Amino acid sequence: MNISDTLIIGGGPAGLYSSFYAGLRGMSVQLIDHHSELGGKLNIYPEKIIWDIGGVTPAPAEDIKQQMIRQAKTFDPDIHVSTTCESIIQHEDYFETVTDQGSFYSRTIIIASGRGIFTPTRLTIEGADAFELTNLHYTVKRISRFKDRHVLISGAGNTAIDWADALSDIAASVTMVYRSEEMKGHEAMIAALHRKENIYMCGQCQIDTLLPNENGDEIAAVQLSDGRQVKVDDVLISHGYESNCAFLDTLEGNFDYNEYYMIETTETAKTPVPGIFACGDQTTHEGKIHLIAGCFPEAAQAANHAKTFLQSDAPAEGMVSSHNDIFKEKNRQLMKKMH
Repeated sequence: MNISDTLIIGGGPAGLYSSFYAGLRGMSVQLIDHHSELGGKLNIYPEKIIWDIGGVTPAPAEDIKQQMIRQAKTFDPDIHVSTTCESIIQHEDYFETVTDQGSFYSRTIIIASGRGIFTPTRLTIEGADAFELTNLHYTVKRISRFKDRHVLISGAGNTAIDWADALSDIAASVTMVYRSEEMKGHEAMIAALHRKENIYMCGQCQIDTLLPNENGDEIAAVQLSDGRQVKVDDVLISHGYESNCAFLDTLEGNFDYNEYYMIETTETAKTPVPGIFACGDQTTHEGKIHLIAGCFPEAAQAANHAKTFLQSDAPAEGMVSSHNDIFKEKNRQLMKKMH
């Protein structure tokens, strides 16, 4: 039975940085993720430009993701994707994490599950799923796919607004449909949309019917609840994401949660269960920063707490890279490439 020093649940930004920092602290690491590829929610908007990571120049989410994955693999963690956590069993001196691919064993656990397995909230209109292979979408993988097309977006949150802003520069038109009286995103972004001539707002209504083309394989128009009919080339649904954190129920009674089922942590990453730590979107605490950049100090804290849990006389934090012997050979190799 292979028992690692820590098992990380989740392969998004928090889990990936936890992997790097735990390796930096000399721990053996296993990482599991439900999805088929690492990166967490960065996979939802691969072409979106990320601006708010300190010291990192603006870059598409896909590029940021690949850099995070390379960093996470620095110390050769044992990574398993397409692996769904089902329960956590606490034994006397180790944890057993039960998954659909078998059990994993570790002395500590870092929960970085990003509020669970996320799947787009589907459009609840009969027959809608038939158009998912053609022009009904739940994410934007490539903006160029919508060049010179008439796009209808259902939703009024930040994701819908981001899509509308990005597509307005390439699509023939963008129609936004939302049930509320006002959109719910950032004020500056909403104001920017109102200034664009090819974006049309349809508030206080919703999609009533999807009208197919003659062949029945694509959506040709959308009937709205206020009686209007909008001709479309593509329909984008942005009704949020459903998350599944069922494995946390196996620890029910041990954790405190807020109304959004986020673990209320103490000292940034500690949970009430000794040996289990948490970071990223799955957690909430006083002073929480809801940015990608905010997950990095939390991930480091989780790894540091795991290290001192395993070795009480270990330093409270890792030595900085410029003084850390573990990077000497790696730095030498990088310098050779640079010169």
